[in-house]
Amino acid sequence: MSHSSSRKAVLDSSRSLAHRASHARSCANHVAARLGLSREQLIAHITELTGIDLNLPASEQELLRAFEHMESLSAEGVAIRFRLA
Repeated sequence: MSHSSSRKAVLDSSRSLAHRASHARSCANHVAARLGLSREQLIAHITELTGIDLNLPASEQELLRAFEHMESLSAEGVAIRFRLA
């Protein structure tokens, strides 16, 4: 599935939160590849910065906040480098 179609599914409020979060994680695959990271590294970075885990967002607001942060990293082409514990 393309990033664009997964993005549309994330933003579709008629879908369940779990379904939308699944599509957000699919988008994370695309973004991570652009940034030279694994999906797990990107999700951990987003969790560190926002306090929101894309694996289990508690609400639609959390999902959208974390997703928007991830999208901004992709749009800026930011090279993220951080130490893994």
